[in-house]
Amino acid sequence: MKPLSVVKMAVLSVSLFNVLQATAAMPTCEEEIKEANAFLSSQGMVPVNNVTDLATTLRHIKNFGRLPDRYITSEEAKRLGWSGSESESLWGLKPTNQKWIGGDKYSHRALPVSQPWLSADVDVVKGYRSPKRLIYSLSGQQRFITTDKYQHIVELDPCQ
Repeated sequence: MKPLSVVKMAVLSVSLFNVLQATAAMPTCEEEIKEANAFLSSQGMVPVNNVTDLATTLRHIKNFGRLPDRYITSEEAKRLGWSGSESESLWGLKPTNQKWIGGDKYSHRALPVSQPWLSADVDVVKGYRSPKRLIYSLSGQQRFITTDKYQHIVELDPCQ
């Protein structure tokens, strides 16, 4: 019996080592966003302003399988009194104060149809939506950003 438990521990150690090694090779989300920003800028497109905030959102989706609590769907925001107009701040209403729009279904012909896609606002300022969005799926690790309201989509590599 003891040799079998030693084998199990050895297999577990190797598996844990492989996971740690793969994680160590994965870039941080901040590094990945900065790389995407460099690409966007080189193409004459607007970069993401708040790298830290987007990185936090990416990690939250990866770790918890959902957006941070500050996000509500546009349908939910409308039920709480938001008009749905991008010229109206979500922060002008007490029920939607400090909330961002996220979790709405998204479809685009350039994305794989094998999984459902969702979108979330990026770079919200004073409750006003920007043209920047994170596009993500809860059934995989693929993530995309757009800074021009879906005209151009840039893939983000998995990050930690």
